[in-house]
Amino acid sequence: MRNNPAIRQQMFEMIERWKQSGLSQKSFCEKESIKPYVFYYWYKRCRLAVQASENKSGFVKLKIEEPAIPASIEIHFPHGIRLFFHEPVSFDYLKALIS
Repeated sequence: MRNNPAIRQQMFEMIERWKQSGLSQKSFCEKESIKPYVFYYWYKRCRLAVQASENKSGFVKLKIEEPAIPASIEIHFPHGIRLFFHEPVSFDYLKALIS
């Protein structure tokens, strides 16, 4: 039953109906006669599927390009934050900064 694509699609559509309803999860479950633990299970599965499709695994593909300015380093983080170093920086310093 878990791997049934039809049930998966139906449950993901239910999650979308809940998001558009403006109701709390509990109220939505009561209105739709859904057991809360079933809803929470599918909500978690839906979130994980969306994260997987958006590649939010925590890893970002590293793309190394030639710097525009010699001896400069520029780091782009997923949410638009950028760090730019105008001077050489040690790898240990970068590792400590990112951790």
